[in-house]
Amino acid sequence: MPADQSETDDYIEYPDQERRRSPQGGCEVCGSAQSLREYSLGPPSKDDATVVLCSTHYQVAAMLGGSRYLDATATDYDLQETQKVTVRVPKALIESADSAAEQQGQTRSEFVRDGIQMAIELQDVDDAFEDILVQAITSSNDADPEASGSESESESEPEPDVEFLKERIRRLESLLEDSLDKI
Repeated sequence: MPADQSETDDYIEYPDQERRRSPQGGCEVCGSAQSLREYSLGPPSKDDATVVLCSTHYQVAAMLGGSRYLDATATDYDLQETQKVTVRVPKALIESADSAAEQQGQTRSEFVRDGIQMAIELQDVDDAFEDILVQAITSSNDADPEASGSESESESEPEPDVEFLKERIRRLESLLEDSLDKI
């Protein structure tokens, strides 16, 4: 793996990891030429559509696509060393957790482990989202002031990138709310 990748790439298994791109075109979202990867937009087939994304946007796309990209043994607790954790919680929370676990055909422990894993993934999404916002703010600050035109023009007709980011923000917010509802 290249040295510029984050430490998390050491334990994350990405669906399209074998197909790395050389930095020729840049990320489809932000234009970055570092750590590019090819992301498949649909089920694997002979003529599947792919896009080139930087590692941050690849991670977000994998999460939004429903891919559980963590190592396959991460949820096989029989193969891992485990440790018991005792937490004091209100009785109503235990009853709710038991009920939700039963509905999903899980034990309380499995349900709690999945909840913790989901919380970690949500933190990863939040971090990636922050990276996207920082990139958007940085790119808008670095933009040529003459190219932006007058203030009235920019207010009446927002740039497509801004609209794209607003839509992605709305999508991430709804996914976050759905995930929190599941917990």
